[in-house]
Amino acid sequence: MSTRARFLPVQLATLVEIAPDDSGWTWETKYDGYRLEAVVRRGAATLYTRNGNDWTDRFPTIAAAFADITAASAVIDGEVVILSARSANFRKLQDFLGGDQSLRPVYFAFDLLELDGRDLRGLPLAARRVQLDRLLKGATGDVRIGQRLRGAPATLLARVCAQGREGIIGKRLDATYHAGRDSSWIKLKCGKRQEFVILGYTAPKNSRSGFGSLLLGVHDATGLRYAGRVGSGFSDALLRSMHRTLESLAVAKAPTIHFPERPPRGVHWVRPKLVAEVSFSEWTASGSLRHPVFIGLRQDKPAHHIQKEVAAMTRSPAATTHRRQAKPDSGTTVAGVEISHPDRIVYPEAGITKLELARFLERFAPLMLPHVGNRPLSLVRCPEGIAEECFFQKHWTGKLPDSLTSVAITQSDRAKHPYVVVRDARGLVTLAQWGVMEIHPWGARADAPERPDRILFDLDPGPGVSWDDVRSATFGLRSLLDELGLDSWVKTSGGKGLHIMVPIARTATWKEVASFAQAVAVHMATHFPDRFIAKASKAARRGVIFVDWLRNTRGATAVGTWSPRARVEAGVSVPISWRALASIASGNQHTLPTLQDAPLPRSDPWRAVLESRQRLTKAMRKQIDV
Repeated sequence: MSTRARFLPVQLATLVEIAPDDSGWTWETKYDGYRLEAVVRRGAATLYTRNGNDWTDRFPTIAAAFADITAASAVIDGEVVILSARSANFRKLQDFLGGDQSLRPVYFAFDLLELDGRDLRGLPLAARRVQLDRLLKGATGDVRIGQRLRGAPATLLARVCAQGREGIIGKRLDATYHAGRDSSWIKLKCGKRQEFVILGYTAPKNSRSGFGSLLLGVHDATGLRYAGRVGSGFSDALLRSMHRTLESLAVAKAPTIHFPERPPRGVHWVRPKLVAEVSFSEWTASGSLRHPVFIGLRQDKPAHHIQKEVAAMTRSPAATTHRRQAKPDSGTTVAGVEISHPDRIVYPEAGITKLELARFLERFAPLMLPHVGNRPLSLVRCPEGIAEECFFQKHWTGKLPDSLTSVAITQSDRAKHPYVVVRDARGLVTLAQWGVMEIHPWGARADAPERPDRILFDLDPGPGVSWDDVRSATFGLRSLLDELGLDSWVKTSGGKGLHIMVPIARTATWKEVASFAQAVAVHMATHFPDRFIAKASKAARRGVIFVDWLRNTRGATAVGTWSPRARVEAGVSVPISWRALASIASGNQHTLPTLQDAPLPRSDPWRAVLESRQRLTKAMRKQIDV
């Protein structure tokens, strides 16, 4: 009998929503790695991808580990992973392939297709497993036997999801091995996750490097179909390295793509050759992704094979107890406001829809209104979402909806112009309906717009400033305010920096407040010139933090407490305690995707802001030479 082993086409699992409840199945962890088939002959192993590409040189330690196999030849099916804590980590696997030799890949074998020249594919899985166990008995090094799970599939799925794993695989014990996708192998995932073809990319915004987001697509009967964008999940190093790869695939004209609406603007198109693996929460009605997060590039899967993955239903009627429950559709009316175009993606990279933005504002209204309600508002509006045109609007034009009120304020032209004022959750949701993405309240209330009651310092880090430096500088400014006898509160900006708020009694004028804020900023810049700057010049900001005191001039504003930002990351400006600042990782740590389903805070860390009645005294002014 011939002992010549060769690559054999692999079997694939079918995605399902319902797990079968009969006992004829065995369950395994769904590994987060690359599928590899090991073809072993006379102590030498060749490693093939699922498409038959030779990847032996990419995993030399795995190939060498098969040298200990006693069989003359074997074909073993399995997956190579990088273990991280309790689970596999696909991103670290990519780091290894990128040259990080500190990482150690591990191969988990889960099937035996051929042994000593004998084709085992016609045997039941249970029989193949017995021979695989004998072949790899006691293996614990770079090659191991894949773990088999015990228990009900619903319980197993809940367990692996809690451990941060991708899902579980079910296989019929009596089934033979069939190349291609087969119903005898099924997969249940913890969340939605699949591969997409990369169609192009957008330019980066603000301080981001490389690119802003990737445009994604899938193949269907008509060709390539647009599936949305992904802009989160990238490190700075990955943004730069991927940008170089994308530039090498650049084309002057967009590929032939079917768009459900008009094509996005400002896109750099590429040849549709690269495949990205992306996790997401669900598909929208228009066929785009919600809450997408980039996982990694798939080098083992050709782009022309990538299609939308649709879950099949198993035939077991009793399995309905394992069906994943979809969130009930609560309609498109939020806080009594009808939301038009509810499925419009207003944050493409985060996958947030207009309806989700409205629901966020309704949910956080009790926390938000004490700080932005009953104040004149300036607004950042993006009617089509942040990927299209956005503009800053101070004065409301046209008819005002009955859910909003306004206050007339005299401007530089000596005429009075209306500023929007919100009183309740209905008003906040109305702003979302009108395309408002950022809410900027005045530092004064609508009943006395000429008497400010808040001083705000925006700590804006320049290029080269680390987050630790921003945090340390914020504590430093707080110390100065403490010395002056002023209590202060802190919040994230939803962007790169932090905001310090000083509430005051309504006794000072705008000119007096602005003069005091400027003096504080100049004081910090004078005493710590290597850390702070008090001038707005962008050219001079490298390596230092701009203490933006200009937010305290009449008519100037800063983003409001609990307001989203019109930025790629969908950051939210969140009030925090001074104690919590030590554990905050960035100014945009809190985002719409992370907050919209999170429990509401038990208490408002800015509650005391509403009760403070501090005054700017002559002693304070003298202390900082105002």
